[in-house]
Order: sequence, then C-alpha cells, then structure tokens
Amino acid sequence: MQNQPDLVAINKAVSALHATATSVVAVYLLNYSSWTIPSRQPTTARHSHRDNDRKGHPDDSRNPLISGRNLLANALTTWETVYLLYDTWFMVYATRKRMGLSSNSAALRIVAKRSPAVLAHHVLLASAFLVLQSYIVAGKERGLWVITAFILMNSSSPVMHLRWWLRRRSGKPSTAMDLALLTSFAGARFGVVLWILKRYGSYYHGLNAIQAYKVLRKECKIGTAMLVGFNGVWWTMLAYKVVRRNLKRWT
Repeated sequence: MQNQPDLVAINKAVSALHATATSVVAVYLLNYSSWTIPSRQPTTARHSHRDNDRKGHPDDSRNPLISGRNLLANALTTWETVYLLYDTWFMVYATRKRMGLSSNSAALRIVAKRSPAVLAHHVLLASAFLVLQSYIVAGKERGLWVITAFILMNSSSPVMHLRWWLRRRSGKPSTAMDLALLTSFAGARFGVVLWILKRYGSYYHGLNAIQAYKVLRKECKIGTAMLVGFNGVWWTMLAYKVVRRNLKRWT
C-alpha cells in the first residue's frame, strides 16, 4: 500500500502544469496573435457603438473579440475540453480507488453527494466546451477571443495547489499562502472579466467596463453576472475562513 502513488497529489501537479501552459498560450493569443474576420463579414476596422441592432446591441460582425477566428485558439479550446473531461473522470476514478468501490457509478454517486458544486462545475463547463467544439467544426464559432481570455482564469490554480501542498507538508495553514491565493484568485477571476469588458468597450470608441456591460446581450449579461457572482461567493467564503482563523490566533 505504501508504494501506491498519491493520486490526488499527481492530479494536482497535472492541474498546475495544465493551468500554467494554457495561461501562457492564452496570453500569447490575446496579445501577439492575429485574429481574422471571416471573408463574408465586412472588414472595416472600427465603428461607433451607435451602429446597433434593433434591440440596441452593438453590431459585432467586425469586432475581432466576437467574430475573430484563430486556429491556435481553436486548438486551445479543444485541449481545454479534453482536460475538463479528464478531470471530471479523475474525480470519479480517484474516489473509486480510494474507497475500494467496485464500479464507477457507485463512485459517481459519492462524488455527487460529497462535492455536488465541484461536480456540477466540471460537468457544466465540459458540456459548454463540447458545444463550442461543435460550433468550431461547423465553422460557426463566435466569441473565441473572449473564451480564450476566460481560460486565463486558470492562472490562479498553481497558487491554489501550492497552498494545498505546503499545508499538507507542514500540517498547518499559511497566512501568506492564503493571501496569495485570495489575491491571485481575485485577479484571475474578477480582473479578467473587467479586462474583457474594457477591451470590448474600447472597440466602441471608449466605452468603460460598466458601459460595455450595459450594451451586452441579455444572455451575456446573465452569464457574466453568474460567473462573477459564483466566484465572488467562493472568494468571500475563503476570505471569511482566513480572517476567522487569524482572529482566533491573535485572541
């Protein structure tokens, strides 16, 4: 038994490497790669936010953030899809091995009972990326630049896994690592959304992030609000635990 590999530690190392690699590729794509507009679309570089559709939404047909295409970005989203499927499978596999269960279905039930939020996050995200792959295959993908930017949210994962590893090794929490995770998570999850909105708004002659959010389509507004909201709940819960633990230490 002592010679068996630590599956959780191995998976966290894989996750950290994956997050680092995908973040580096995403930074390259967002800052140094070219995004082409399909030839059937008009190619005028910029236009005013007054060029709206009937519902008041900007015309994004020439906006590279929405209509831009990039083969490397397609490959990156495919890799992210494969990784999400692997990570979802691993949760079930590790539970089965750890508990000595006879079937994956039994392990899945336990994962769903003990970690419903994590499992739902993986399943929903993997499903969304699978749908994206179908659009890419059909040549109908949109918002690929934005999706690539969202992959930067992975960039806080190495800090999260390092925090876990140090805590496991020392047997006690580290306030410095807690603060590092809170800071990196906020930058990756909230800062990225703010940056996307600023970039989207700047295409329409200087809209700020709030103005850019207001002109989004309804489904995009809801999705953005949910993304920020769920991450905000997680960040708040972590911050509360860190503050409470340190208050107990000082009193």
